[in-house]
Amino acid sequence: MSLQVAILGVGAVGQVCAMEVVKAGYLKKLVLADISTKAAEALAQKLATQTSAEIVIKNVNASDVASVAAILGEIDVLIHAGIPQNNFSVMEACIEAKTNYIDMAADSPNWLLKQLEWDEKFKQAGILGIMGLGCDPGFTNIAARYAVDQLDSVKTITILDGDKSDVDYEGFCAFFSPQTAIKECLAKPNYWTKEAGMLFDPKPFTRKDEYEFPEPIGWLDCYRVEHEEVATLGETIGKEKGCELVEFMYALHPDFVNTLKVLSYLGLDEDEPIKVDGNDVIPLNVVVTSMPKPADLAGKIHGYSCIGTAVKGMKDGENIELFVYSMVHHDEVYRKMGSQATVFQTGVPPVVAIDMMAEGLLAMTGCIPPEKIDPVPFLERLDARGMKWYVSKKTSPVFQDV
Repeated sequence: MSLQVAILGVGAVGQVCAMEVVKAGYLKKLVLADISTKAAEALAQKLATQTSAEIVIKNVNASDVASVAAILGEIDVLIHAGIPQNNFSVMEACIEAKTNYIDMAADSPNWLLKQLEWDEKFKQAGILGIMGLGCDPGFTNIAARYAVDQLDSVKTITILDGDKSDVDYEGFCAFFSPQTAIKECLAKPNYWTKEAGMLFDPKPFTRKDEYEFPEPIGWLDCYRVEHEEVATLGETIGKEKGCELVEFMYALHPDFVNTLKVLSYLGLDEDEPIKVDGNDVIPLNVVVTSMPKPADLAGKIHGYSCIGTAVKGMKDGENIELFVYSMVHHDEVYRKMGSQATVFQTGVPPVVAIDMMAEGLLAMTGCIPPEKIDPVPFLERLDARGMKWYVSKKTSPVFQDV
């Protein structure tokens, strides 16, 4: 099946999506859309030598439904690689155009749940919407589903994100969207329990624990952080197997944590405008503008990025812990793609979903979280695109009270 694909947002992640999708023989047309087309124009020249598909550049305002809808035409699927705050306007445009939709993050866990409430709207339009299909959320949801499917019962699901890389940059930086990184780390962390559903800690950095990541990363201090996976995994795949707890644990360097605390103390994490010399200024935008873009860090990060999901449970009467993960070296990704590992891990999964659409393996309609995708064919195709994944297994005996 040939497909016409649009990528909305041609930043670091959108560029990875484009570089991956042009490798597919099914691609008939690729639309690169952004509010600023400079990066898209440069990328289009590079990609033109790698595909016979038509490549079109469009100037689009993602916050404007009509602007987005105007580029969709006969587009089969759109990847929204822009900021999550525009998800709803882009979703509305996809419904109008009857174009399948994929995004990589929501503005918050509650926003994700609101997006999933559009299920009937998408079904009526005859289209599929996949909400949060990047690395985490995204790959981690599918890793969770894969692990849960292997077990008879489940006790806990823990999403883990760890990176112990060195960075050739002296200032405050984040490996993915700075705006998203600041907002999610300073939000009240969410977690899920089978008794109460989704709950929130009273303030950030409340829960801290040490986790052992695969070598050469090793042990890292991780904090519970607000994240989308927690909003769905307990209900969709955990509850039926007895899961008691779902949480997201993020390895954060002490300097990063301290900087975030200072930003919060000064009110520089706020996204409501304040008056400065008579001008409206959004404090968070000032901070984000002073930080490097993720694409600017390509080639400057040295080490491994590991994302995955640890699931504890039982199989055949034995205690089992499965950690399904992807670990990628920043320098290797830079040599191959001119990007960095976190961006690569975010940009590949949505393209794998399009691969499955082209093969007729994702023919459903409605709005779904990633764990609703069959994990086996997805992970097979993810591996084929160079995003390697692995499974580590720990076992322990079951002791009975006497």
